[in-house]
Amino acid sequence: MTWQEPLAALIVGLAVVSLYRHLRGLFGGAQADSQASCHGCEECDSQPDPDPAARPLPSATGRTH
Repeated sequence: MTWQEPLAALIVGLAVVSLYRHLRGLFGGAQADSQASCHGCEECDSQPDPDPAARPLPSATGRTH
């Protein structure tokens, strides 16, 4: 056995692990009661902020409801 075969096996193994982690992050991380997470696109940054009038107002003690 030459030294290239174990090196190639290591590189392929690392690529498979990396692909698994990537796909698990895209598809496997969502649960029924969790909100959608941002996956790094710029679309979230380009959306306008929600209407400030819709936010709850702080009470006299400084806490929100």
